[in-house]
Amino acid sequence: MGYTVLIDESGEAGIAKVRTETTGGSSPYFVLAAVVFPEEELKTALETLDYVNKVIPKKKWSHATDLNHAQTVFWSREAAKLNCRMFAVVSNKETLGDYSIMIKNNPDKFYNKCTVYLLEKVGKYLIGKGLDHHIPNVIFERRNHKYDALRRYVVSIKDNPLHEEAKNLRVFNPFAFFEKGKDEEPLLKFADLAAHATYQCTNKTRTNMNIPEPRYFTELHKRFGADRYGKIIENGLKCIHSIDDLKLDEDVKEQLETLRAFPLRRG
Repeated sequence: MGYTVLIDESGEAGIAKVRTETTGGSSPYFVLAAVVFPEEELKTALETLDYVNKVIPKKKWSHATDLNHAQTVFWSREAAKLNCRMFAVVSNKETLGDYSIMIKNNPDKFYNKCTVYLLEKVGKYLIGKGLDHHIPNVIFERRNHKYDALRRYVVSIKDNPLHEEAKNLRVFNPFAFFEKGKDEEPLLKFADLAAHATYQCTNKTRTNMNIPEPRYFTELHKRFGADRYGKIIENGLKCIHSIDDLKLDEDVKEQLETLRAFPLRRG
C-alpha cells in the first residue's frame, strides 16, 4: 500500500522582521501542514475536489484564503469525509529566541527545521500503522526555496538522529521529494486547507477584529494525526515548543487540547 504526502504552508517563513500591531513584516506565526493519502484514495480525493469546485459558484481559487467563511467551512466538511490524515507544525516566532540568532534569521533554515518536525510526526504515524516499509512520495507546493538544501538537511538528520523523534525520518527518501504547483498537483489544495485551518487558530488582525477562527480546524480535527487515545496535540499537531508557547487565546487553547481525532489503529 503506497502513500502520498502533500505539504503546504500558511503564513510566511521570514523571521528577521515580524509584523506587530504598529509595524509591518512577516506573519507572527508560521504553519506547515501535511496531508497523507493512501494511494487508493487519490481518485476519490480528486472527485471530492471537483465536486467542491462545482458547488462554489463561479470562483477560481488556489488557496483557502480565496474563499469566504461559509465556502471554507463547506470545503473543510467535504475534505473531512475522506480517508486521510492531516498534520501541522505551528510556530510563534516571538518564542524563537536564540535559535533565530543561531541561524542568522535565515528563513530557509527555519522552513527546513519546521519541515523536519512535520516529517517526524508523519513518519511516526506511518510507523505506528506498520507502513514503514513503504517509502511515500512527498510533494511540496513549489515556493522560492532551496529544496536541494532541504533534502541534504533531512539526509543529515536521518543518517545521524540525535533524538528519538528524528528516528521517524527513516520512513522517507529525500530523493522522493518533489516540488509542484497547484496547477500540476491540485491535491495540494488539501494541504493548503490543513495549513489554513491551523493558522486561523492563531491569526489575529485588524480585519478579523483580533478574533481567531478555529472553526475550520474543528471541522477537520477528526482527520488529524492522533495516538491510540485520539489525542491530537503532539501527534497531529506539533506546537513549537509547547502549546503554551503559542500564546493562543484561552478558549482556542482549551478547544485544541480537548479535541479528539480518530484513534490510531495499526494496519
